[in-house]
Amino acid sequence: MSLEFFSGFDAGEPMSEASFEKLREQMRAAAAQIQAIKKEEKKQKKKEDDLVRILLHFIKTSHKTDLILLISRVLEQNVPANFILAVILLGNEEIQHAVSKFLMLGGGEEASADEKSLVFFNPEDKSLPLKIKIEIDNWIKNMLSQAEEAPQKLMKTGYDIDRFELEREYEFDEPEYWEEKVPKRAIVKLITYVLRSFLESHGQEEPYEKLHDFSLFILTGILNKTAEGLDSRKLLAD
Repeated sequence: MSLEFFSGFDAGEPMSEASFEKLREQMRAAAAQIQAIKKEEKKQKKKEDDLVRILLHFIKTSHKTDLILLISRVLEQNVPANFILAVILLGNEEIQHAVSKFLMLGGGEEASADEKSLVFFNPEDKSLPLKIKIEIDNWIKNMLSQAEEAPQKLMKTGYDIDRFELEREYEFDEPEYWEEKVPKRAIVKLITYVLRSFLESHGQEEPYEKLHDFSLFILTGILNKTAEGLDSRKLLAD
């Protein structure tokens, strides 16, 4: 509730009955809005806790040591659990089944592949079947969808901050630094591992550097889209 609600009511003047009733209605509406926000936050917190439990169960029971290590590193950096799960969905039926009631899994073989992913993998290269390209495209769309579920948290945890010391003019000057924000390397490594494992399971091999670059491209695009979405919401709220 803003102070403008009280404009026009001088301290020494009695409030008219109509004005008082209008103020009560505004207070009731504000209270209902606060309750709705709290209810949604509680719902989101329960969902996050459930998804974290799924991740922890997977970590305890899976025999994929390298994948477990990568997941643990990302999880301990407070990256949203729903986004981590969206990353490891590709080619992992166990996780797909476990999270189906929590995450809206879109796509399918009938979906059309994303133009950028086709360009990256070269649509004229017949060594990578269209079906696989479409699965990758649907995977990217699911990651983007889950990023939008917890955008503020992902924007806080989806980057590494690199600090570089500036050159000093004089030897005894206090050190000064500039910072550069880059997509979180641990997430890029996880995406790369999942993508590489998926392709190898289908008898497809691509150079690690190529997959790493594509994974960085994916995460950069998701973070940029998420930031744009937050900016749009802010503009609508103003």
